[in-house]
Amino acid sequence: MSFFIGAGIVLRQGDTYILVREVRHEKAGYYNLPAGTLEITEDFAQCIVREVKEETGTDVKLEHFLGIYQTVIADGNNVVFVVFSGSVSDGATFQSDEHATITTFTYEEIVRLEKKGRLRSPIVLKAIDDYRAGKTLPLEAAQAWHVDHLAAITVEKDR
Repeated sequence: MSFFIGAGIVLRQGDTYILVREVRHEKAGYYNLPAGTLEITEDFAQCIVREVKEETGTDVKLEHFLGIYQTVIADGNNVVFVVFSGSVSDGATFQSDEHATITTFTYEEIVRLEKKGRLRSPIVLKAIDDYRAGKTLPLEAAQAWHVDHLAAITVEKDR
């Protein structure tokens, strides 16, 4: 049983969406939004900018905050993604040490992938649908503070 928290992005290039093909373990072969786990010293926006660079080799322009997407899995895993939208330039090319396949898809192609069970999570299509429906928030809706110390907040749990 684990708790994962990270960031993902509906990443566009022109009229297409960029997905990465997973290569690790049981996830191998499934398509996913560029996404990753939050590192201890970074905020969500920093996380997704880093992950896009690592997973696609490109720089991203963040445009909107889409929301918090949570998947509570029956096996006891709990996955929380803070999802943004953004774009890369039309001329951007993709390369990554993490993913051999980085592909641009039309919306219709992504729907077909979902029907074939080739998307890693329901969040992939849901986030794209939300983006297409204009369900976006300003980037400032995802706020973060970097401080040296804050005594009033602890994250320890009684065991």
